Amino acid sequence: MDIECEHMPHQASKDWFNTSDNLPNDCHRSLTSIMAPRNILIVGAGIAGIASALSLSKELTPFVPDLQITIFERHDILSTSGGAINLTPVAQRHLDRLGILDELNRLGSEGGCDVDAIELFSSRSGKPLGSIDFTDQHGNGFGGYKGRRVMRIILSLAMLAVVDRTKNVSVVFGKKLVRGEESADAAVLHFADGTSATGDLVLGCDGVHSATRSQWIAPDCPSQYTGISFLQTVVDARSLDAPVHFQSTSMNVSRHGSLLASFCDRDREQIFLAAIVEFDERLLPQYRTDNAKDWRAQEAIKHALRDQMRSRFGRSGIPCIREMTTVPSDWMLYPVYQVKPGGRWHTDRTLLLGDAAHAMPPRDESAAYALDDAILFSRILAKHRHEPLHAAFKAYEDLRRETVNAAFKSSRRMWEKNRDMGLLEGRLKEWTLPFYIRSCRDQREAAWEFDANKIDIPVPVTVDGRSQYSTDSFEREFRMGI
Repeated sequence: MDIECEHMPHQASKDWFNTSDNLPNDCHRSLTSIMAPRNILIVGAGIAGIASALSLSKELTPFVPDLQITIFERHDILSTSGGAINLTPVAQRHLDRLGILDELNRLGSEGGCDVDAIELFSSRSGKPLGSIDFTDQHGNGFGGYKGRRVMRIILSLAMLAVVDRTKNVSVVFGKKLVRGEESADAAVLHFADGTSATGDLVLGCDGVHSATRSQWIAPDCPSQYTGISFLQTVVDARSLDAPVHFQSTSMNVSRHGSLLASFCDRDREQIFLAAIVEFDERLLPQYRTDNAKDWRAQEAIKHALRDQMRSRFGRSGIPCIREMTTVPSDWMLYPVYQVKPGGRWHTDRTLLLGDAAHAMPPRDESAAYALDDAILFSRILAKHRHEPLHAAFKAYEDLRRETVNAAFKSSRRMWEKNRDMGLLEGRLKEWTLPFYIRSCRDQREAAWEFDANKIDIPVPVTVDGRSQYSTDSFEREFRMGI
């Protein structure tokens, strides 16, 4: 069979494209065309979905000139829910290499607030309990990056701006997945509007309530309520009479949960508040404004949520916490769900990434985990482009599963501290927290130094006709980032 070799397309418009990095020759490109996916379908336009598309474009375009990546998002427009997100040093490094950090910076004040540390306080007494530092002892970021707090919708806009200038990536809104199927040659997505899409590879990046998982890959692995919820709002810092007690971000600990208070814009005019509290699952429908039939019901729910905040933090020993939790504001309830470890991640042509595969109680590294998934799988797929897809899937799971399981256990232990406690248990929590923060410092700093772009990717070795992988070296290196 004769295979016509094509020339590399011009990529001058791609600021991430580096023509000096081992471009493939025509022979390599011809071999790749036999196996490598050309038409990639991604379900979900969140962090994992868009990052996967951009990273795959970066890694595969040099080898697959006619590569096309399409992202399908179930909402008709970008969702504005989700509040503000914490970007750790490793998350910012990933975003920078994908060209997203520049877009955030172009947005000016809305591009987020730089965070040197998350300061911890006792809500009861106002006493400082320590800090989670995003800088070293000299005030320098890890690998050149500190932390950042930015509204999720703003991050989404920055990511879509990069998609818009990436020629082989597109986003289609209003595509709610109802089922999927696959054959030896292709995978097919079926949407609620009656349309369908066919591709060589499907990535399910549609979050904790993933339809890709529940309707297709792992229907026996549903999302589960953690017993913890967020109560969130944004207040105008200029409207406060009491002085703010933190530089950029604080976590205020009490026996009734914890309250995150953080500036979320560069000019420090907006403060994002998120109470992390225990909440009875049976009461959730009563406090969700999206279930309300009319404006009266919505106002009643908002009033009830304000009462919740006043009862939990209204007697704080910190004046600005008392004020922020009692001023009129539209509080919203966001239940936290998880996907327990051990579930199926892939079939022959479909792979789950991000929260769709391993949603865990949120932690400081949550965005970084989604970005890690995207970058690691993209690099693995490029390395295994001459192999069947299941070879890349196996290499990815061998690399990722143990790390994710360990992170899940760590998150569960951390989140148990936000359940309602008695008086003595609450005091014990305050006394022990500084020791816990100090003991985990080396582990955190190793995680923020971790670089998914530099980790060794396993290369398939054929033994007795079967592909095998040596995982010792790269697993040991990767665990340093847990």
